[in-house]
Amino acid sequence: MNVEKEFLDGKKRALKKLKKAHSENKVDQGILSLLDIINESDNYYTSSSCFGRIVLLEIPIIGDKKEAKFLGKWHRKINAEEIPSAVKNAETGQIWFLSQPPIIHIVAKTNNAAEKILKTAIASSFKNSGLKSLGKKIVIEVCSTERLDAPVGKDGFLFCSKDHLELLVNISNEIMKKSTLKLQKFEEKLRKDLNTYKTTI
Repeated sequence: MNVEKEFLDGKKRALKKLKKAHSENKVDQGILSLLDIINESDNYYTSSSCFGRIVLLEIPIIGDKKEAKFLGKWHRKINAEEIPSAVKNAETGQIWFLSQPPIIHIVAKTNNAAEKILKTAIASSFKNSGLKSLGKKIVIEVCSTERLDAPVGKDGFLFCSKDHLELLVNISNEIMKKSTLKLQKFEEKLRKDLNTYKTTI
């Protein structure tokens, strides 16, 4: 199959999937304008994304993602009082408190296009970004370094003190704040740069 046709077919499928997810309110609102900018370019499309989130997760066994259960999931800042409330849904297993940065997977038409948007991402402080795939699809993963993973309880009980829980929440909220600023910076740079990309590739 022609490389460009394969790219265009993949973009068509991805945008259809994104439109459906948007209609079902499954797309993080805070990242929509950035996705639109990327998808409007002839040289890119987004295959998946997350604005960043704070998560309370129950894990029966370390590494067992299939059986992991979300006790709470927030794409915003939270307060410490929300955690004990979410723990009430716990049953058996370790309880982990996570703060995860934004992540965006972008498919590029060419290696040159991939290199340029990757440089823009890194310049926007997404220092953990890199090439995810160089096979049939050229995929860039835009990601940051700030994150928090902390065990906080087991079998439905919190083991950490109120002060420690507040510390974790404050750190997580700071990560969310930094993530929002980085996304804004990335969006601003792309608004300026993508027209240039169209004429230079």
